[in-house]
Amino acid sequence: MLKKISSLHKSQSLRCFSARFVKDADEAVKDIKDGSSIAMGGFGLCGIPENLIDAIKRKGTKDLTIYSNNGGSNDFGIGLLLQ
Repeated sequence: MLKKISSLHKSQSLRCFSARFVKDADEAVKDIKDGSSIAMGGFGLCGIPENLIDAIKRKGTKDLTIYSNNGGSNDFGIGLLLQ
């Protein structure tokens, strides 16, 4: 159920999110700099952002700190960024 902003109680917070749309994975990762920290979703090798991982590898970004529950394998997933 939607509420009007004026009807929200003072203790409730209103969060506004903006969406950003990009044409491809390369554009999505263009602002990731060397030394950045990234949280990556997925469970094991399922649901990982493989297109974004490939784009980061192509871009050549280095010294990343990646938070994930799985490092992938040598030739797939986050493991690609360890090569």
